[in-house]
Parts: sequence; structure tokens; C-alpha cells
Amino acid sequence: MAISIHSANAGDADFLAWVMLSASRAHLSRGVWDLIIGGDEAGCLEYLKRLAIAEPCSLYHYRSFLLAELDGQPGAALCGFEMLADRWAIAAEAMSNVQRDLGWKESDLAMSRQRVAPVWNCFFEDIGADWGIENVATRPEFRGRGLTTALLDQSLSEAVTRGCRRAQITTYIGNRPAQSVYERSGFKVLDEKRCPALASVLDAPGFMRLIRELP
Repeated sequence: MAISIHSANAGDADFLAWVMLSASRAHLSRGVWDLIIGGDEAGCLEYLKRLAIAEPCSLYHYRSFLLAELDGQPGAALCGFEMLADRWAIAAEAMSNVQRDLGWKESDLAMSRQRVAPVWNCFFEDIGADWGIENVATRPEFRGRGLTTALLDQSLSEAVTRGCRRAQITTYIGNRPAQSVYERSGFKVLDEKRCPALASVLDAPGFMRLIRELP
């Protein structure tokens, strides 16, 4: 069993689309991207494939991702990024460009905003983390083989190289498998945010935040 880690490239866009959609769902039947996009499986994957190569270069862009291969087969990925103040504005611009290219109308945008509103109301307050890790997913047939741990180690090493001092990951409350993997990599649960409005659209009571102090 040979695990290799490398930076993603444009040719990985299909796999990264699956990673983003799967990470947003985690242990649930649907997730945040289902709410934002409002399409079927193929429609969600097409949107996210476009987002993985869309400009401006956001935290969803392939350049933000590390990809783990097992014996030459892509098995897992995550994105790691500096938590700059304008990261969400950049992401919103990239998403807007994807929506434009897909021919979204104002009515489509309004429906998307309505579906996802409970999520935006469940965001955490800033606690000074300067490195974020999100969109973590492993193909089912590759789980339990250390790919996520290897990706986390590589991402945290990059964070240290960039001078970051605190890393942050968020996931749904109740996502025990992910929490266990993150804790084995040195993360600790800092807090939770429970949101009844979120529970009304997704089968989760809210989000948990885990942090790790970096050397």
C-alpha cells in the first residue's frame, strides 16, 4: 500500500467535485451544497466541477486542494487555506461566475439564498485561527487506510511553513467518524453551535469546531 500526496490540478476537477459534495453531506443524506445548488446529483457535480476551476482562485479552487492517491488511484482530498478576511468574498465571486455560466436567473439565485439561509445563520465567530481545513472526504473503498491522516499532516506542515499558528476544522455535530480522525491528528473540540433553523433543513443540530495549535 503506497500513499502519495500531491497538489491537485485542473484534471482533478471531477474528483474534487465529488469530494466537495461528499464532504458537505458527511453522514447526512444531503448537505450545504445541495441547498445552495438545488439540483440533482449530476447538477450538483457539474456546478462543483466548474467551481474547482473557476476564477478568482477561491478556497474551492483546485489550487487549494491536496489529493491522496493509494497505489495510483485518487482516494481522498481536502482543501487547506489561509483564513484571510476576504476569503468568503472571493468564494462568493467564484460562485457567482459559475452561476452566470450555468445560466442562473435572478429567481434561481433567490431560491438558493432562501434554501441556504439557515446555514449562514449558524456560522462561528472568529477565534483567531489563521489556517482552515475543509472539504475533507475519502472514497468509501479507501477509508481506514490512513489517507485522511496523511492529508492532514501535509496540510498542517504547509500551514507551519506559511507561519500560521492555529488551524481550524468545522463539521456537523454528530459526525463521529470525522471527529475521531481529526482528534487523532491533534485537533480538539473547541465549541459547538446549535441552530434549530439548520436542523429544519438538514438532519443535523448544528456545527462543531475543532482547533489545533501549531508550533
